[in-house]
Amino acid sequence: MKETKTKNLKYYVCYLLILFLFSCSKCKQPFEPNPNLELLLRSDWDSFFNPVWAPNGKEIYYLRAHRDNLPTPATALGVGGELWKINLETRKAKFLLKGPFCSLAISHDGNLLALSYETGDNEMEWEGGPLILADTSGNILDTLPTSLPLILDVEFNSDDSKLYYYAYDTVNTGIPFGFYRINLDGSEEEIVTEIGQYFGYRKFGLDYKDSIYIGNYNFNPVKVNYAVLTTGIVFFGPSELYIIKVSSGEKFIPDADPYGPPEAYSGFESAYWSPDGEKLVISVGKVQGGGHEAMVENLELWILHKIWEGGAK
Repeated sequence: MKETKTKNLKYYVCYLLILFLFSCSKCKQPFEPNPNLELLLRSDWDSFFNPVWAPNGKEIYYLRAHRDNLPTPATALGVGGELWKINLETRKAKFLLKGPFCSLAISHDGNLLALSYETGDNEMEWEGGPLILADTSGNILDTLPTSLPLILDVEFNSDDSKLYYYAYDTVNTGIPFGFYRINLDGSEEEIVTEIGQYFGYRKFGLDYKDSIYIGNYNFNPVKVNYAVLTTGIVFFGPSELYIIKVSSGEKFIPDADPYGPPEAYSGFESAYWSPDGEKLVISVGKVQGGGHEAMVENLELWILHKIWEGGAK
């Protein structure tokens, strides 16, 4: 009887040891990204950010900044901010317009681009600048007159008749900082929402009714009650990407991380829906550390397919 108990105890100890070793080996397995994630652009010398998907579904426009010293503090996107596009069939990238630009939007009919020209010379601090209207070949059509000189983000309204933008100045001249709108011909500028203090790199989104959502929102062109949100660019290390049901505030986290622990984390700069509302193009980089100690490699562009087929973490 005693011999049987001793034998059983040995089996039990062996079982626990095997279970422990198996668990440890699982913990040490390398991170495996979602197979529905497809790498679109990666470079050892450049960061790709603020991508917008053309309504025809065939091109993605984006901004490219140069960064040749890796890794760098997460606040440094780089210098340059050139306008590029990539053909999704041939995967050939094409330079369109020399920057530097710090924000980019595309009209719903796919004929126009809006950009803000970066006037600062510090890659650690994007200040914004004049509001530019261009065609999709990269020809500047107009520089729109704005009451405040520094534009940080821009969007077309739902019928492409106006531009919405966030505007401020480095000094207080009595003109309120906040969200403005203006006709494409530069007429009838008006403030929509006043924000009395400048809080940094300002991003926002417009829904299909032209309501302003402060933060890095992009609304689904088909499922209009849904938006994608990135939480705070990549400036402070690991960030998250959410799909939000706007009517209820319900949200889920899609499996969109190309990088994960223990080696690194994913830091999301922005995301943009495909015209059919089924895919996302994502600007994301590999982040090590966190807080003000965060170090990030270059921002890459990835496409997340099959968003709605489960995949939530």
